[in-house]
Amino acid sequence: MAVSRYVSEQYTSDAFVESVGAVLFRMSTKEICVLHLPRRDEYTLAKGRRNCGETRQKAAVREVTEECGFPCHLLNVSMLTRAPPAVEVEQLGDVPRFYTGIYEPFTLQIRHIEEGNIKLIWWYIAAVNEDEPLKEDRHEMGEFVVEFHSFADILEKLTFQVDRDMVKKAIEIVTNTFGN
Repeated sequence: MAVSRYVSEQYTSDAFVESVGAVLFRMSTKEICVLHLPRRDEYTLAKGRRNCGETRQKAAVREVTEECGFPCHLLNVSMLTRAPPAVEVEQLGDVPRFYTGIYEPFTLQIRHIEEGNIKLIWWYIAAVNEDEPLKEDRHEMGEFVVEFHSFADILEKLTFQVDRDMVKKAIEIVTNTFGN
């Protein structure tokens, strides 16, 4: 039996859960949304589980809107990704390529939640639909407080370093895509 030359792990569907989230920008004020969980005094980002049959993109928008109450949309950004183009006209190597105007995850987090089980979290970049009213029927209303913080303050506010690193990358992508 041949052995793969790549270090690999394999999980069946009963051993992983797939979640999606987004770093939510309010573009007019250059702020980012965080969720403050007073019970644990943690500042985190909006995310949740993807439902069966739901695309990652739709799940990201749904989860962020449900948790934050702000209607939003995924931003088409310019960034490096290893994904091939939408239409491949030739066989391309598995290397990072720069694309403009794409709606792709910019980060994948893998959390080992218990022995043999993982959570995959796909992260997108989104923006508040500033011309639409706040949705008052948030599912998690009362569990956390929705706050917006400036690009400068957000990195100090977030509780976990992994979130700080991710938001820093999201700010870089948004700034490179849309300017200061």
